[in-house]
Amino acid sequence: MWTGEHEEAAVVVETTYVPGHDLLLGTGDHWILMTDPGDEDVVSALWETLTTAPASASVVEQVLALLEKAFDGDPPGLALVDMSGGSSTAVSRGRGHVRVVGPSRILSLDGGADAAELAPVRRLVGGVVAASRAEVRPVTSRVAPPPASISTALPPPAEGLIDGIPDEILAAKGPEGPPPPRPRRVRATPAAEQPAAPYAASPAAVPGHDTDPRQDTGPLLDTTDPGQHLPRIEEGGHTTIRPSAPAPHAAGDVDDHDGSTVNRPAQPGVPPPQGGPVTVLAVHCPQGHPTTPARPACRVCHQPVAPQEPRWIPRPMLGGLRLPTGEVVPLDRGVVLGRKPAPVDGSHDWPHLVHLPRDHTFVSRMHLQIELAGWDVLARDLGSRGGTMLTPPGRPPQRLAAGEAYVLEPGSTLDLADVYEVRFEVGPAVVGR
Repeated sequence: MWTGEHEEAAVVVETTYVPGHDLLLGTGDHWILMTDPGDEDVVSALWETLTTAPASASVVEQVLALLEKAFDGDPPGLALVDMSGGSSTAVSRGRGHVRVVGPSRILSLDGGADAAELAPVRRLVGGVVAASRAEVRPVTSRVAPPPASISTALPPPAEGLIDGIPDEILAAKGPEGPPPPRPRRVRATPAAEQPAAPYAASPAAVPGHDTDPRQDTGPLLDTTDPGQHLPRIEEGGHTTIRPSAPAPHAAGDVDDHDGSTVNRPAQPGVPPPQGGPVTVLAVHCPQGHPTTPARPACRVCHQPVAPQEPRWIPRPMLGGLRLPTGEVVPLDRGVVLGRKPAPVDGSHDWPHLVHLPRDHTFVSRMHLQIELAGWDVLARDLGSRGGTMLTPPGRPPQRLAAGEAYVLEPGSTLDLADVYEVRFEVGPAVVGR
């Protein structure tokens, strides 16, 4: 008898909304609440982007490009959430606001008013409706019930087949003793081909592990909030920027606290990063700045970009992260900030590590991560002790939900634990030329 069982798992996103005068559209992992553009062609283009974009495409970038063209700049109100890839990316423009309430995301165009004023009352699987507020909630993977067991009885043997073993075969015996050993050929391995000894990371190479507990007195488990009168870290603080070096060092010199950041050998079982620079589709402004073809103006000098055929180029520096000391961390790769920063699990390149003063224990060892995704710059709080506040230009600050990615606009500031503020800048003074 043979029994077969089959199970299918699927991640479900439940969306509910409050009817209103704005526009809610989405399906699956992508949802947008925005000011009604009053143009059905724009709505159709947005719907096509949400429903047909390949998994490797940047849906966020395409949506922002469509809306900037439709409104000749940033839309009056936009709240977008992308829950694909097992994480969440939130974008807000104008009066738009994305509030994190547990696993749910509350999309509104009220500038961040109390999300409990109105409760979403209608359910939407997918489509375009008039709404004033929406709640998008990921549901734990559901496993479909297995189908009924398939039982198949074996057919009886057909006549004429062997239904017994002859006595001669049963009485046969093999040679006595074990079989003789087979000769083996041994090939000498040159010294250059000898496999290298597996890399054993020292305690200093493991993120979050202290070789000497006296080096950092902050608790491993963050349970308290920063005091209201905690002094801010201003210019003159002991901030150390440790960019990565192109060549790895010896295994015996793996301490991060030598004044420079270097590549460590990959751990056993971890595949090496893909070679070659990251490429993006780009056009060029009259000043020669490469910029995304999704926007009509240059990201650096804001001059109009003439119509041209986009081409793939190595991704340029996307700006800089200005520290309170006046130093600028170039965004040619990611950045990790904290009292004892290290590359985040899953990173595809070696980031810049910004070591913050150790006497401010409300700044966590691993506090904030800056990621680059295509042309987008993302900020992600790493479950820090004191939290991170994001203040986009012209809008009120919002607290970053731990582990969530937020798309940064040029001029946005990030306040770490209310004591350390950095600013995302894009301009000729930062990127050059």
